[in-house]
Formats: sequence, C-alpha cells, structure tokens
Amino acid sequence: MGSPLDLEWPNHATCHRPHRRRCASACRPRAPPRASALGLNFGPLHFSLPVPGFRGGRSAPSEPSLTTENRAPTLLYPVLALPSLYDNIFRPKASAPWPFGYQDILDQAFGKHAPDERTSNLCLDRIATEETVARIARETMPTAAQSPALQKLGTALGQANGLLIKSCPDKIPAHPVERLQLMDREIDATIMALGLVRPTLQEFADSLDSKQRAQLDGPAPGAATSKAAADCKLSAELVNEPLAQLSRAVQPTEAQQAAFATVQDAFQRAAREFDGYCAGAIPATALARLDAITSRLDASWRAVEAIEVALAGLQQGLSDEQHMRLDNLQVATSR
Repeated sequence: MGSPLDLEWPNHATCHRPHRRRCASACRPRAPPRASALGLNFGPLHFSLPVPGFRGGRSAPSEPSLTTENRAPTLLYPVLALPSLYDNIFRPKASAPWPFGYQDILDQAFGKHAPDERTSNLCLDRIATEETVARIARETMPTAAQSPALQKLGTALGQANGLLIKSCPDKIPAHPVERLQLMDREIDATIMALGLVRPTLQEFADSLDSKQRAQLDGPAPGAATSKAAADCKLSAELVNEPLAQLSRAVQPTEAQQAAFATVQDAFQRAAREFDGYCAGAIPATALARLDAITSRLDASWRAVEAIEVALAGLQQGLSDEQHMRLDNLQVATSR
C-alpha cells in the first residue's frame, strides 16, 4: 500500500510553536481526485455513498504500547490518539478520557520504555479516517452538491493522520527532559493536524441543511456527570506524590533547593492548566468541539513546557550520580 496521502512536509526544525501557522500552510496537499458517481475517493481510499443498512468502514489496527500499565504513549506518538480525538469531535461522551493529561506527561516522561526497535510499529500507515467519514456520510446523507465538501473533509482527516505519521520520532529519547521536548513538538504537530481539518469541517457543516447539521453534530452531550468531574479533577496527592518521588530520586542538595522549588511550582502550574479544562460542558457542535480540543491541547502544551523548562534548569546543576538517578526514575501515578 502506498502513502496514505501526499504531503509536502516542511523541516520539523522550522515547525516549533512560533511557526505553527506557517508550517501548517507549508503542508500542501496535492489536489484530491474528483468524487466518483457512486462514491467518494480520498487518495487510496474509497467511500461509497450511504445506502440504508450499510455498515461499511475499516477499524484501525490494534495499538502496541510502550508505557507502564499498557497505556499508549500518546504524547510521544499522538497519531495513536487521533481516533480518540475524532470520536471526541464527532461522537463525544461526557466521560471520554483526555489522552494528553497530567498523568500521561509523568508516565511518559519518567516511564520505562521498550527497546527502540518496537517504536517502528507505532506509526505505520495508521489510517483511522475511513470509518469516520463513512459514518458521517451515513448520518448526514449528503446530496450530490454536498459530496465534494465531504470529500474535502475526508481528505483533510487523512492528511492530519499523515502529518502525524510523518512527525513520528524514530525512537524515544533516553532522558526525561528530552522526552518532554519531544512531547512539546508532538503537541504542536497535533494542533497543526487539527488545523488542517477545521476549514473543511466548517465548509461541510455550512453546506448542510438544519436536519443534516443536527445529524453531524449529534445529540448535545451537555455537562459532564459528577463522577466524570471527580475523575478529572487532580487531587493534591496526585500532584504531590510524583514530586516526592522525584525528590527521593534526585536528593537535591541545599544549593539545588531553589531549582527544585521551581520544579515543584511547575508541577503545580501544570496541574492547574488541566484543572482549568476539567469536565466542563461539552460544546454542542462538531466544529465547536474541535476548537475546544485545540484549546485543551494548548493547555497540555503549556503544562509540558512548564515542567520541561523547570526540569532542565534543575538538571543543569545535578551531579553525574543525580543525573543517573533522574534518568532511571519511574514515576508511579494512580488513575
């Protein structure tokens, strides 16, 4: 099978956060093929227009995991989270887990990872869009005039997937600060990927009549349940225990206490970023949900950056033995 899409991907070094808009525009997709008379074509994929009772589509392959407790490393390989993000846009649930959360940062920055050779299996043509587009087609029943807009949306969903495949790292860095730097870049790539989807989703939504639009948006999920809110809220123990583990591992000297206090503050600020987006009302429309996810990704980026910068400052003053203990630290968090 060939490449899932054709993209001119810019040098990743130019795609750090300040240049995100320029880089998103630099990912120039080739013109998609025309919609056929009986279906929609997206690169190598073909989606038949819906008929009653049709249940087409192909599920994404199962996902190997590199982190503790068999959780997928979504901050290091966000392409693994893309199906979940698409579900949160098009068929949200109040209790849906956030794949870029506080615990995920700690698990993946301070986790035990498998040998590098396994990482090559995580980013192989992970097409997760066929079923999503087929479902949208079944539910909205687009007319012939609306089908090109759905085709563009499907193409953009595939392009987002391909962008994240192309951004996949060859291996997981050995040191926590380097892993946090990788998370920084991968969250940027995820925001860029959703930026490719947004204009085509808006174009398709604008082409629909009110009944079709209601089908696209689905029933309003409303506010999250109290249980979901309790599960989302970060307890003091969840924030403080990793700091205690970090302190026991590094054993900061008196001269290092100021740098360690900065790390403590960074963990607290990171937790506040996530609490700010915790279990609120889920927007009623698919487009608004995409925007909310993008904003939440920004919060995840700020949390990663806060920890990254503070930990890098602490690391500069560590002895070789402290460096080794930091690199070998596995932070255990409870969910």
